[in-house]
Amino acid sequence: MSYYRSEEDIYNEMFLGYTATSIGKESLLYNACMPVCIKLSEAYLALDEVTKQIFAKKAVESGYSSFLDLRVEEMGIKRKESTYALIEITVNGTAKMIFPKDSIVGTSDNRLYITQSDLILDDNGSGKVKVRAEKAGSKYNVTANEINYLPIKYSGIKSITNEKAYFDAYDEETNESLYYRYSLKVQIPATSGNKYHYQNWALEVDGVGSAKVYPLWNGNGTVKVVISSSNYRAASSDLIKTVADHIEENRPIGPTVTVVSVEELPLIISLKLIYDSVSYTLDTIKTNIQNSISQYLKDVALKTDHISIAKVGAIILSTSGVTDYSNLTINGSTINLPIADNQIAVLSGVVCNVT
Repeated sequence: MSYYRSEEDIYNEMFLGYTATSIGKESLLYNACMPVCIKLSEAYLALDEVTKQIFAKKAVESGYSSFLDLRVEEMGIKRKESTYALIEITVNGTAKMIFPKDSIVGTSDNRLYITQSDLILDDNGSGKVKVRAEKAGSKYNVTANEINYLPIKYSGIKSITNEKAYFDAYDEETNESLYYRYSLKVQIPATSGNKYHYQNWALEVDGVGSAKVYPLWNGNGTVKVVISSSNYRAASSDLIKTVADHIEENRPIGPTVTVVSVEELPLIISLKLIYDSVSYTLDTIKTNIQNSISQYLKDVALKTDHISIAKVGAIILSTSGVTDYSNLTINGSTINLPIADNQIAVLSGVVCNVT
């Protein structure tokens, strides 16, 4: 529904059936009334925007993030903020040398991290210290040994590395995710500790991307909650504990609650590709396909029992620059890929063979 009307439409309606004098563009009436019609037209246009701002679904579709925040706060829901990576690194160098607080370390692609305390290397010239990403967001998650660069030389410090992977930094919650939590709370009755209550409690925690609840999973008085991270990967032990503690603070007296992580199911997508090689590079198309399929996997996380090969094919065909494809497989199979209740599909790679 649109309220918008042009100034000409408003003016013509004002003088509908009026024939006493001229109402053309050179007339006195036109010049006197048109400024009012212009302002009325602007008001109608503004009214259209207001309807996009005050209704949550419309706010998502139109990108009015701040108005969506205001709307969901009426239900006690707040957007999850982005978080900083806080990673333990190992430092090697000369025994008893000091690696001072606020020292800068990084990755080969220039993601920077700052030490959170002074570190005195032990007699073997080694020590561990926590570093914090310079900015928030999942961009600063790292695989093992990815932090290995010293952009500044520090006396007595020879090398640094992170021995373990870290995936607990998260981006700010998207409008779509926020609206999903809002619609769950509004449309589905979460009362008296029912399954939807447990789902809402899990989804409230920063870092949780999806949650599924299994009442009576191990007999009377038991509840299992399966969660993924906001990056739609397996949840860390810290995130699992945070969710368990949050549910424990809110649940009714009685049930025994078990919180576990999803299991990751790696996907390898393989296909033969025909593409517009004049306007696009293969790497660009491959990246776009990976991003689109990853988004599809996030959208269906813990909501489906299979990955649809037809939907994957449609995603590939809708990618800019793709002309056609053939021989599409998911993990070597040409049929839908089954997913267990506690699994989440994670894209490991896309193999594009050019015909």
